[in-house]
Amino acid sequence: MNNPILDGLNETILKAMADMNVPGAQVAIIKDGKVIFSEAFGYANLDEKIPMTREHILPIGSSSKSFTAAAAMILASEGKLNLDAPVRTYMPEFELSDPIASVQATTRDLLCHRTGIPRHDLMWLNWDDLQRRDLAVNRIRHLKNSIPFRSGFQYQNHMYAVVGYLIEKISGKTWEQFVEERIFAPLGMKETSFRIPYPDESGKYARLYTPNEKGVNEENVPLVIDAMGPAGSINTTIDELAKWVAFNLNGGKDAENPLIDEALFKELHKPLIPYQILPFEFPELVSIGYALGWTVDSFRGHKVVDHGGNVSGGSSLISFMSDDHIGCAILTNANGNLFVNAVAMEVYDRYLGYAGQKNWFSAYQEGMNSLLAAMKGQLHAIYDTKIEGKPYSHTLEEYAGEYTNAGYGDIRITVKGDALHMQYHNNSLELKHLHYDIFTFELFVGPNPVSFATGIDGSIASLSIPFEPSVEPILFTRKK
Repeated sequence: MNNPILDGLNETILKAMADMNVPGAQVAIIKDGKVIFSEAFGYANLDEKIPMTREHILPIGSSSKSFTAAAAMILASEGKLNLDAPVRTYMPEFELSDPIASVQATTRDLLCHRTGIPRHDLMWLNWDDLQRRDLAVNRIRHLKNSIPFRSGFQYQNHMYAVVGYLIEKISGKTWEQFVEERIFAPLGMKETSFRIPYPDESGKYARLYTPNEKGVNEENVPLVIDAMGPAGSINTTIDELAKWVAFNLNGGKDAENPLIDEALFKELHKPLIPYQILPFEFPELVSIGYALGWTVDSFRGHKVVDHGGNVSGGSSLISFMSDDHIGCAILTNANGNLFVNAVAMEVYDRYLGYAGQKNWFSAYQEGMNSLLAAMKGQLHAIYDTKIEGKPYSHTLEEYAGEYTNAGYGDIRITVKGDALHMQYHNNSLELKHLHYDIFTFELFVGPNPVSFATGIDGSIASLSIPFEPSVEPILFTRKK
């Protein structure tokens, strides 16, 4: 007998991949504890035309947060961690820029993004040798909050790194060891890792891609995010991820053996704070709240628990309707792509009897296109501010030097030819003069301004960059 969920699904997925520029994908559907669909599509390697298989390993990005939250809940089940006790109970050195948050913030606050600290992502991206302890103990206290503690939702990654470090302090194991021993092993998740090797001699990992301005997919060098691992470093296959979906649909049990106390497990999926991640909405899908490593929504009146992920060159989604005992997982080697969300909505529409009533792939693509256009316009507006004929006030050599910020680390300015060059962690960037002592550089999504400031002695004393737009520009003072 034909399954209405699966009829023609392969063809729908392949067409959507072509329309949404997705090189390769893996899709699994789980119903009543069984995998009813597990397929790979497209290419794992575009240059060599190597087909994507279910054995190719892909990054799950921020979907890793659900594992970190579960790891914390395992410690709570053992009575070693109280999610509502201040973090300082277990980590006296914990400190944030907000003194109230420093004293009162709990593990639950960190896991549901209500500390008041915005993303600050350009602090850690491409900082390959950043250490987790340094991040959790020394760096985060210097990251400014943009709203008061517990006053609202602000999605960010640093607090998950802190929770990972907290797990390490309590368990005596690294976060990676704890997740591997207490979650992966019991669930039989064997094809997993916490870093993508580059170059990959094994051929086990799919190549990762980002389209250029012409829409041509270009290969990404995988990010090294060891310090931020608990927020997004897990890599795996679709068949392994299906076991995680089944585990969550089964109430936190591996078969009949609970890994997490039943009452505490339910806490993982309870919405705690209103949230919004995507800046557009659909009438069929109502955002309810962020839980612990999961978002909770209502889709056509049915509760949906999920979490997406994106790293440079890969997008993922883990999703399930717990009351309906159905879920899915989608992995791709496409950067910043909402194909994964559209697949889940397509699957749920088929299950609920709404097949064909809405093209979720075009709906999500239109939303993404509008978002990207708005972002591009905002980012490139800086060039429109250029004042012609306004030179810089010093010789280029006088700008050269080492600059530092206690949270963001060091910047090195040098002169190369007739231009300034900036080394920021593993980012090597050319500075282009805008006007006066303002220069620009291109990093990730677009241009950023660098503003140099002169001290009372007439020499360059500092530079500032608006790395986090919701707070004042980040100030880097010149080293003596």
